[in-house]
Amino acid sequence: MNERSFDIIVVGAGCAGPAAAKRASEKGLKVLLLEKAGSPGEKNVSGTCLQSAALSDPDLHYLLAGPVEREIRRMRTYQISDDRVTVFEDVPARGLLLLSIRRDHFDAWHTEQARLAGAEVKLGTAVQDIVKEDGRIVGVVADGTTYRGRIIIDAGGVNSIVGRKAGLIGRRSGESMILYVTTNVRLGEEVINERFGDYVEYYHGPGLQNRTWPWIFPKREVVTLGTGGYMNEDLISGEITSVNDYMQNFMNYPIVAEKLRGGTVEAWGCHLEYDDPLPDNVADNLILPGEAGGYVSPFLGEGMPEAFFTGIYAAEAAAEALETGDTSADALRPLFHDRIAQNAFLEGFYHVARKNKEAILARSDEEITSMMQNVSMSGGFITSAVHHGWMSGAEEEDLEKVQDALDFVEFITPYRSMGEDFEKLYEERKAK
Repeated sequence: MNERSFDIIVVGAGCAGPAAAKRASEKGLKVLLLEKAGSPGEKNVSGTCLQSAALSDPDLHYLLAGPVEREIRRMRTYQISDDRVTVFEDVPARGLLLLSIRRDHFDAWHTEQARLAGAEVKLGTAVQDIVKEDGRIVGVVADGTTYRGRIIIDAGGVNSIVGRKAGLIGRRSGESMILYVTTNVRLGEEVINERFGDYVEYYHGPGLQNRTWPWIFPKREVVTLGTGGYMNEDLISGEITSVNDYMQNFMNYPIVAEKLRGGTVEAWGCHLEYDDPLPDNVADNLILPGEAGGYVSPFLGEGMPEAFFTGIYAAEAAAEALETGDTSADALRPLFHDRIAQNAFLEGFYHVARKNKEAILARSDEEITSMMQNVSMSGGFITSAVHHGWMSGAEEEDLEKVQDALDFVEFITPYRSMGEDFEKLYEERKAK
């Protein structure tokens, strides 16, 4: 069997992988990036908006040069019940909320940035096994070649073969998992401008989801739809025979059907996301960033910023460990985790995600819709968490829950104005 050696081997060219390979290469290390697809992101319909709050961080400024499909400035939320549809609109006075992208375009660009930084990139190369010596992972096997690495960064996704074979990714099920079905519908730029403009849309209604928030994200020529639910006993029940039924119901709902009128479905696929942290995501010579490492907030539709940040931090931790000569788990773990703990965006969004998951799983979809139609505050999913705390506290005469909800409101308030500074930065970058 052929054999090649590198300082760092990165597995997976989604979001975390290219970020890690680029940063490690910039550190002067010999880096190999392996991707099983012939073109990065070629089958990825999920993960389609970049958060302005995250891109304001200097570590991610380079991503502003990537291909953007549409600038998102407004959010519209539909609460659907049997007797009415209530529409909430969130329109900041200034600032960008999101940058809408296509993963097939953006991932390919991002992987090219890693190659330009000095990483060797091998596409169409699937990892089949790991190589161990004295209990440590020292390489991977792919397409008849053994690739040896002093440190392996596994960015291979939620069910990565490296993480599984290393014993870090175990069996996942139930309310720790969300199964999404996503689709792209081609409408053309003129129609999308007319029907969506610079809005992203969220929906919540009977038969459209199981404890999640269906969404429509407009691109330049296509719109991306997503729905699904937590993998509990309610996911497939009654008239729902498959998770695909949620998407079909969503697309058939009169409001949505009219928005999609004349469109052509271009892609349809399922995406599994893990919603709880791993017991550990570091081993000797091995770090798991991104989805492989459990860094995703699927209920909030967040995963890309977490992947970019943790990919970069994995590379920085690996470079520092190689410099000291200690690549054990005990050495790598604090180097990796301390960087994450210092990132206000990551810590903030994990807190928001935990609160929202607690709220969304505590009540039925019908109860959430009714509650949202009675009281509105800054969009759908965050409001659900706040009012769940208020109502639970009132019902149980528990002032701690009421105070906790108030604390949560105060916590999220600063995020409302983050887009203003970002827009100035974004325009400066575009001008260059």
